[in-house]
Amino acid sequence: MLEFRRYVNLADDLFVVRNLIGAILVGVGVAYLVPVLLVWFYPSEVRYVYYFAVPGFLSILFGAWLSRHQERIEDVNLRQAMISAAFIWLFASFLSVVPFMRIAGMTLIDSYFESMSAWTGTGLTMMSHLESYPRILLFWRAWMQWLGGIGIVLVALTVLIRPGVAAARLYRAEARSERILPNLANTAKVIFQIYFVLTLLGTYLYYINGMNLFDALTHSMTGLGTGGMSSHDASIGYFHSMSIEAVTIFLMIMGAVNFTVHYKIFKEKRLGPFFDDIQVRYMFIFLIPAIAFIAYGLVQYGDTVADSLRQAVFHAVSAITCTGFGIADLSKYPELSKFIIGLLMVVGGGAGSTAGGIKLIRFTLMYESLKWTIQQSLLPRGAVIKRKVGSYVFTSEDLQEVTGFTMTYLAFLLAGTLYIMVRVKVPLVDAFFEASSAQGNVGLSVGITSPFLPADVKTVLIILMWVGRLEIFSILVFIVSVLAMLGRRR
Repeated sequence: MLEFRRYVNLADDLFVVRNLIGAILVGVGVAYLVPVLLVWFYPSEVRYVYYFAVPGFLSILFGAWLSRHQERIEDVNLRQAMISAAFIWLFASFLSVVPFMRIAGMTLIDSYFESMSAWTGTGLTMMSHLESYPRILLFWRAWMQWLGGIGIVLVALTVLIRPGVAAARLYRAEARSERILPNLANTAKVIFQIYFVLTLLGTYLYYINGMNLFDALTHSMTGLGTGGMSSHDASIGYFHSMSIEAVTIFLMIMGAVNFTVHYKIFKEKRLGPFFDDIQVRYMFIFLIPAIAFIAYGLVQYGDTVADSLRQAVFHAVSAITCTGFGIADLSKYPELSKFIIGLLMVVGGGAGSTAGGIKLIRFTLMYESLKWTIQQSLLPRGAVIKRKVGSYVFTSEDLQEVTGFTMTYLAFLLAGTLYIMVRVKVPLVDAFFEASSAQGNVGLSVGITSPFLPADVKTVLIILMWVGRLEIFSILVFIVSVLAMLGRRR
């Protein structure tokens, strides 16, 4: 820590971080104002406008004041960007608690849990009897998940932050690295456009299959954003429709696929890039045996083969895409089925998508790395092995980073699992399931998450959601930097 302090310039860091955070807060404020438009369709909810308009305008004014010297920023290092990205997710969630506290009457910690779950695309919820809440509040949850799915920073890059080093550093700090186009600003816009078009498509498909327009829009937003928050307690199971379940599976998979693949499909006007992508292939490699094991467990507990297979397919896709939609009560599932679903939540979806988890490309790379190690020992000395997986080429540094990330991810997951198990006194599989859901930003639950949880367990779940969304390293840099700053002030 003492060695690290040499590289910390407190004044410069605070200046840069303040301006970057301010620019993004303006975007959060604008996002706050969008649900107000719903009053046009539901005039009776005009009395709730105050709880969106006031914090929205205050956030815009506060953000504009913080970022008033943004043009004077000459350079931004990755550490400063990571500090900004880590803090903005904490602070944006805090700013978003007002509607939950004032409209739903929730406590501060429950409201913070709800907004963190929404922004991070997790979907775990402290709310019940959802049909009784105003539509403007339910839309707010879905809207945050839709924006959080592609990232607060990416949305800001699209409309607020000028292109340059600061934008590039923030983009990487939010656990993103894909470049669809050479220019980062154009990449952000392309991702946003694809996301918007797919959302409209999902809304249309839901609507023609029986959902009302409000449900169609909110479920399309949270399905594609792999957030999974629903406007009904029973989630997708509320509709009792296989066609709606099929649309949901389609949206969940689309959300968990790298946006570069979507871009190639749109550009080439063919489905080839989808099936050619290595991450898509591995998604199905994980899904097929998982579905078989989950269905087997359900059949053993007395469900019919057809219903078991239906539930297994839906929940397996919901888990590996980190969406969190459900069609049945998972607390009644056998231990084997819950464990397999938990493992899928740890694996997660594709890198460069809205999904969470460790990511398919990292598991693919670890498997291929084992093959390369064996090949290296069998081939003559000096033989060069090309480390390529699909269209991705990797270096030794990439392999070290993947290994380090995976071990750190599992360490956080283990700590969260043990804490929940001991504190709440639940079986190991249930604690693992809930921790995997929170850290993987999934939202499936076996019934542990509720307003009746102790405050410290809620806090642990909030931390896991935050850590999972920013993929750990930004969080660690944020914590170490804050400690270093505090140490220099003493």
